[in-house]
Amino acid sequence: MRSPKQEEWVSTHTIRPEWMILARQAIDEIRNGRAVMDALRHYPLKDGGYLGKYVLVAAYHEMVRNNEMRADAHLLESLRMKPMRTLSGVTTVTVLTKPYPCPGKCIFCPTDVRMPKSYLADEPGAMRGLEHDFDPYLQVKSRIQALESLGHPTDKIELLILGGTWSSYRRDYQEWFVKRCFDAMNAPLLLPPNSPNLGGVSRPKGMDEGGRLSEVQAFNESASHRNVGLVIETRPDEITPDENGRAEFG
Repeated sequence: MRSPKQEEWVSTHTIRPEWMILARQAIDEIRNGRAVMDALRHYPLKDGGYLGKYVLVAAYHEMVRNNEMRADAHLLESLRMKPMRTLSGVTTVTVLTKPYPCPGKCIFCPTDVRMPKSYLADEPGAMRGLEHDFDPYLQVKSRIQALESLGHPTDKIELLILGGTWSSYRRDYQEWFVKRCFDAMNAPLLLPPNSPNLGGVSRPKGMDEGGRLSEVQAFNESASHRNVGLVIETRPDEITPDENGRAEFG
C-alpha cells in the first residue's frame, strides 16, 4: 500500500489527457514564436499552477509520432526541463539499496525504518526507491524512461548507488544489485515480472538471469544505454585493504 506521500508523488507525475490538450496548444504558440514560459502561463491548470515542461516534451513526442509536426531538435531543446543536467553528455541515474543496518552510529544521521540509513522517505530520489521497493532493475528502468520523456540523452549513464554503507551489505546482494542495474541498462524496455526474493528484496526475472556480472558488463559496452561510470556510497573508515581486495566483481 502506498503512503500519502507516494500517492501524492504518483498523482503529480501522471500526465492527464486534459494536460496534453493544453500542452499541444502551448506548443503551437511556441512554434509561432512565443516564449516557453509565456505559453505555459497562458494555459493555467484548473486546479491551479501550470503545466510542467515534461508534459510539453510528452506532447511534442506524441505530435511527432502522429506526423502532426516534424521532429525539431531546437524546439525540443527549448521544451526540455533542466537541460544543464546532461550538458556534459553523461546522464546520472541514482538508485537506492534496501534498508540495512549501518555499522556507524553517527548522531547526526537520520533514521527511518523504511529507508536505508541516512535517507528520508520524502526526498525525491529516496521516494523513487521506496516507490519501486528498492528494486534495482525497476529503479533504473523507470529513471531512464523518465529522463527520455524529458528529452535528455540516455546513451551514456553514470550510475550512482546510494543507501548508507555499501560495504556492510552481503556480497551476493551487492553483485545481484549491480547486475540488475546493468540488466536494466541493457534492456530498459523490458518489464520483467517479480520472482523470489534475494536478501529480502523482490527479485525480477529478466534477460539472462543466470548470467554473471562480468557478462552483462561486457554486453553493456555496445548497448544503447552504456554505463560510463559507477559510484557507490560508503563510510571512509570502511575503505580498508581488505575492502579494496573485494572491489573486483565477477
